[in-house]
Order: sequence, then structure tokens, then C-alpha cells
Amino acid sequence: MIQSTDNPLVSALVTVYNREKYLAESLQSILDSTYINIEVVVVDDGSKDCSVEIANEFAARDSRVKVKLNPKNLGDYPNRNRAAELATGDYLKYVDSDDRIEPNCIQTMVDAARKYPDAAYILSYPRPENVERPLYLSAKEAYEQHLVQQQGFFSSGPLLSLIRTDCFREVGGFRPSARNMGDTILWLELSRRWPMVIVEDGLTFWREHDEQEYNLVRGGGWDNSMTHCLLSHVTLRDFLEDGCPLNAAERRLVRRKFQRDNIRRVFWQLKNLRLNFAAYEAWWTLRSLLGGYSKCVPVNSFKNK
Repeated sequence: MIQSTDNPLVSALVTVYNREKYLAESLQSILDSTYINIEVVVVDDGSKDCSVEIANEFAARDSRVKVKLNPKNLGDYPNRNRAAELATGDYLKYVDSDDRIEPNCIQTMVDAARKYPDAAYILSYPRPENVERPLYLSAKEAYEQHLVQQQGFFSSGPLLSLIRTDCFREVGGFRPSARNMGDTILWLELSRRWPMVIVEDGLTFWREHDEQEYNLVRGGGWDNSMTHCLLSHVTLRDFLEDGCPLNAAERRLVRRKFQRDNIRRVFWQLKNLRLNFAAYEAWWTLRSLLGGYSKCVPVNSFKNK
């Protein structure tokens, strides 16, 4: 039996809901890491299958694995916050229960975190291309790369990251009502206050399957429209005003980009006779143009228990 290490530097967080088909592979990939100063916090959200039994088998073999059961179903991002509440490490490494990481993933990210201790998070991402890694980006540089140059790394999921626990808790963690926009909003929130670092791609394996919420968003239905409108709305409302690291001209440029893209989507919906979607997106676009922002995705109140 592998014994727990004292004061683990990294808390690997595995949130679970009915993932018996993939969970063992996910947990084994974490335990196969070359970096061993970790704890593995598995938080089951009321699974109806054998996920808990599988997690307990791993806990029996390796005392770094800790299994927690939620008394009621919280949902995806609230459960991610719950896992972070239970973490004792200085860094959080989310590994979804249907994904896996490469043996050198955590070590590579920890090396970058040690080199740049002021960075709020490390992200494995392929762009920008032909740039030496690790790539250190100040708050302004990160916002410029994503919002102005449209590199897109704020669209990355939690699997690709290593996050400083104190920074995560200071910004309030994920906003539960944001659903699958929660990761992008978190990167915007963290990068508004602290630097970040990009390391090489290929450190993780993201599994795509029919049971993911991601496929609802990609499908082009209501989930897609709601995600697009709310993310645009929240970005304009919360991250391009006071505290934004971009200068005034850059903020105007980004606002125009969002508004132009929103209008184009409305016309595309009309062209394809998707009248309900067109009306819904036009309503959000008009509100953004007039500056009539709502509290549709409030700031989360994260608690460290």
C-alpha cells in the first residue's frame, strides 16, 4: 500500500457522477504520475452505478486517494467547488473522471509553477505557436492574447490546468450558475489579477463521448445559444470595465468584436429560419449594445471548509 505524503503540494480533484466505464483509467493515470507528492480527492455526486465502489478500491490500495460522498447531487461545477473545499494542497489539478493525464503532466506543471510562483495557474495549450515554453504572460498579455489576438486559451477546460489554491479561493472558485462557461470565466477572473503560464500541449487526454454536457453546447440547440449569449454578456459586464488590464482602446476593440459576432449570429439564425433562436440572441445582443447588463451569472461565494 502506498502511503500518503505529508503536506501534499498538489490536490488532484476527481468529480464523479456515473462514470464507472472510465473512472478506473482516470484514477490510475493520476497514480502513475512521476510526481508523487499529491493527494487524490474523489467526490462522488450521487452516482447510481459502481463509481463509488471503484473509487474505494483505489483508496484501499493507495492512501493518497480520499473518497467523499455528497449527501445530495450538486451538479458539475458546484461539485468542482466542493472538491476544492476539501483540498489541502497548494495547487489544484482537476482530472475529470472520464479523462486521463500523462505521467509527466503534473511534474511539468509543478516545474513551471516553481519557476513562476506568482502565476495563478498553469495551462497546457498549443498556441501561440513557435514560442518557447513555459511562456509567462502578465495579466495584460494574457488578455491581449485571448481577447485581442484571439488565441483562444481561455476556452480551455479545467483538465488542462494547474491552479494555485489560494488564488482559486480568493476569486470565489467557479460560478456554479455559469455551467460550462465556468472555466472561461475563471480564467478571465484569475488573469485579471495575476500572471499565468502556458506549458506544452499533449499532457492530457480529453475523452469525448455522448454523455458529456459539452455535446449539448456543441449541438447548436438552446444550450449553444444560452452559452454563447451568457458568456458574451458576462465578459462585457464583468471583465471589460474597472480592473480590466487592457487599455481603453483595446477594450473598445473587444466590445465591438463581441457585438459584431453577436449580430452575425442573429442574422445566421434568421437565414436558417431558426426564429426562436434569433429572437433570443437578438434580445441579449440588444441588451449588451445598450449596456443593460443583468446579474444572470452572479459572482460565486466560495467557502473554504
